[in-house]
This record gives sequence, structure tokens and C-alpha cells, in this order.
Amino acid sequence: MTKQENPLYPIDIDDYPKLFDYVLTADGLIHFQSLKRNYVLGKTLTQDEYNKLRLLYVYYATANRNTSEVFAWQDLCVTLDNQGIIEKEMYQSKEDLKKQQLITENPYYVSGLYRKYTEFVKNNMNSK
Repeated sequence: MTKQENPLYPIDIDDYPKLFDYVLTADGLIHFQSLKRNYVLGKTLTQDEYNKLRLLYVYYATANRNTSEVFAWQDLCVTLDNQGIIEKEMYQSKEDLKKQQLITENPYYVSGLYRKYTEFVKNNMNSK
């Protein structure tokens, strides 16, 4: 799978579910769909809701090995950044998701795997 087909290249698509330390619960999926719907409808969200949308979106997309959703998550992050809605207080948002049991520990998580992707991106950006 090429970089154009795999948004998290060089991570193999079968390893996507191992990338992150948490995954959505059933209630988390419902909450994610609600946040996503509000975002798509153009409703203004709080900083915390934007944070949670970013987190839940990547957990959803990678757990399902869904490259089109990962591309959509990446696009959402770029769009929000371009609108001045940057990631801040993410730790607290993630802690809240855990407290509300909207995410749970990922038993398949492989520490350091996501770093492989970020290092690849950083090295390729530096070479341009």
C-alpha cells in the first residue's frame, strides 16, 4: 500500500488497531457520532468537544482499519488548525473520556508504533 493509499504510511493497515492506547466503547462510538454530526452541520463546539472529536475520530478510524476515515481525521485536524482551533488541554479531554467510560484501554496497543509514523513524516518534511 502506497503513501497515497495509506494515510499512516509506513504503518501497515493491519497494525492500525495497535497504534493508540485507547479505543472507543459503545457509548464512545455514540458520542463520537454525535460530535461528528454537530461538526458536519457547522455547529460551534467547545474546545473540549473539538479535542474529544479529534481523539475519538482517530481511535474510531484506526480501530476499524478505515483509511478513508483516517484521511478524514487528518483533514479535520488540518482544517481545525487552519481555523485557529488548535489542540490544547488534550490531556484533560482524554481524562474526561476515560472517566465517562467513552474510551477504554486498548489490549492490542504497541507502545512506540505511532512514533514510527511521526518520525517518517518528520524526516520526509525535513528532506523537502
